[in-house]
Amino acid sequence: MRTARPLLQTAPLAAVLLLSISAARAAEIARYHVEIAPGAQEETVFNWSKERCQEWHIPDAPLRAYRDDKGEVVAFASHYRNRPLIGDRLDRIKTSCSISFQAKNSADASQFSDMSWIAATWTKNGRDVYALMHDEYHADRHKGACRFKDGMACWYNVVTAARSTDGGQSFKVDDPPTVVAAPAFRQEVGQGRHRGFFNPSNIVEKDGAWYALIATTGGEGQKGGTCIYRSRDITDPKAWRAHDGQDFTIPAVDPYRGDTSQAKPCQPLKVLPTVVGSVTRHEASGQWLAIFHLGPDSKQGVAGGRVAYSWSKDLMKWTPLQTLITHPTMWSKDCSDRVRYSYGAIADPDSPSRNFETTGDEPYLFMTKMHVADCKMGPQRDLVRIKVRIVKETP
Repeated sequence: MRTARPLLQTAPLAAVLLLSISAARAAEIARYHVEIAPGAQEETVFNWSKERCQEWHIPDAPLRAYRDDKGEVVAFASHYRNRPLIGDRLDRIKTSCSISFQAKNSADASQFSDMSWIAATWTKNGRDVYALMHDEYHADRHKGACRFKDGMACWYNVVTAARSTDGGQSFKVDDPPTVVAAPAFRQEVGQGRHRGFFNPSNIVEKDGAWYALIATTGGEGQKGGTCIYRSRDITDPKAWRAHDGQDFTIPAVDPYRGDTSQAKPCQPLKVLPTVVGSVTRHEASGQWLAIFHLGPDSKQGVAGGRVAYSWSKDLMKWTPLQTLITHPTMWSKDCSDRVRYSYGAIADPDSPSRNFETTGDEPYLFMTKMHVADCKMGPQRDLVRIKVRIVKETP
């Protein structure tokens, strides 16, 4: 009995010490913030006025990039005519007029081929590239397909899979495309608002699996927000599963071919309010950094909008949003705006990752800069970047 007493006294103390050390380490890791690098100036990557291949050749999605099997950097930040930017480094990419993918402008919503954006890419060897497509169906553009005339009221989204076997020169989809994320209803249901799943983040690899964050407007039993998806086999487009709040158990159900009565809602992640522009792992801290472009927020005292960010150690739990920049975003209502920004994404030209999944302390924030005239945003949109730095805060 005398030998047991010291064990009863020291075991809780050891546990407390371990918890204290773990808490201290967690606090230390969390003390990082993102800011514009001292002296950094906005640089133009794609100048619409000088480099466009046609009027609506615009940067209309967050930047996605990888190194191909020839050692060149291939990037996409395109419109529904998906044209790459190519260069020997991420900070030296130039536009190409060749089209890697274009949907068929199909009036048949079940074909998921009205308009499609290459929204996320991942490759192991630089030749075989796996992509997630942001597919839009604009029912107002197809006779008899919508009860409304307003584009937003008729807008329906799904996320599908595509693949390239030539390093991204061309992408192909199944016929019909394989669904990765879709609402459990067809496009005619719930008209009057934007519906569906859309704007995947970039794909990142973690512990032998692949992850992407996909936004949804919710409805019909699905909560709005951002859901996390995982694949155990990036080569199989049917391997993606959404998180149900406990585990990755939810397969996609094609609302035109599957049994939607078996469809289950994904559980949106807390904190993440909307579309995630990018997710990258900060090499020094080991944490994941998510970037967002947000609209006006009276609670934050932000009139035109801002770029915000959040940190995570596991892609599941995220810290409260912090502000990186305040500037007019595409949701600004201020008619005095001359430019507005959107589609922010962090990427580091010096990342050792073929897919730019990691970042050092001084990456770039890539954004679309939209020129405004008479309170309207037309096709004049540039891809710009500005250097930021990730700073460890002192206690």
